Amino acid sequence: MTYEDVFELAVYDSGVRINNVGDLDNLERKLVDNHKNCKSTVGLKEIDEWVLDTIEEDAVCADFNEEIIRKALSLGYYPMSMKKMVTTEDELMTYRDLLSKVVKAKGGVYAWRYFMTIRHHLKKMVIDFNEFKFPKKTRRYVRQQFGDYTLTFNKNFDLCAETLIAQYEETWVVSPLLDVLKNIHDNPDNEVSVDSVELWRGDELVAGELGFITHNAYASLCGFHIEDNSGTVQMAALGMWLKENGFAYWDLGMEMDYKYVYGAICMGRRAQKEYYDRLASSRRILPKEEIKIKDLIKT
Repeated sequence: MTYEDVFELAVYDSGVRINNVGDLDNLERKLVDNHKNCKSTVGLKEIDEWVLDTIEEDAVCADFNEEIIRKALSLGYYPMSMKKMVTTEDELMTYRDLLSKVVKAKGGVYAWRYFMTIRHHLKKMVIDFNEFKFPKKTRRYVRQQFGDYTLTFNKNFDLCAETLIAQYEETWVVSPLLDVLKNIHDNPDNEVSVDSVELWRGDELVAGELGFITHNAYASLCGFHIEDNSGTVQMAALGMWLKENGFAYWDLGMEMDYKYVYGAICMGRRAQKEYYDRLASSRRILPKEEIKIKDLIKT
């Protein structure tokens, strides 16, 4: 087994287990209590510290249950994925539809399967639209190149997802998770939708992302860009549209330096809950029409 195999197996075995929607209740307390318990029983080797860091914010689900994913999204949690080595014949049969890869070896096979994690971030980047701002060069990009490009929502979810996955050798947006996200996209409810955001040069998709709406907050899951500076323009245009159309805040997930450029602040779980508790009861809906970038970002 590799270092990664040991790590992911340890997370799977030690994480808070989510078997049904009810297990998401009081998730923060469960994660904290489990972390304390695990911390008192493991050594101080590097792998243990890495596992501890992960199980402090990632609960574990054996498969990709749509009901659990919908509820997690409605609470502002992120469904993600890992993979673990299959250790028994029964596990191989039970999760044969979730296999990541199978390697033939002398005397048998080695197999890995996907499992889901539900991330309740210890720290999360959030944009309060009172603080939203553009990167300094954005208006120049629009003036010089991107003014006639168009921003769309859910124009081609499948193409957006395929292009995103093609950009990354390794991605947590694995097939069984994407299948569920696609079904939620096709069948949103009053609290949650899964959406694609696209930036087009004519008929060519040059940047985009997958995200979700929880009540009246928007969250970015994962994005891509093909053309230089197109990702910056897509994000700036999306942020401006969200700000102008009554969204409470923009959830950007894990802490990364580039997100500060847009005015994001990094907040712990208490502040996250304060923002979440302000949300409206019903979900806001994205428009169907195409939007010229120059109409959103004035130069």
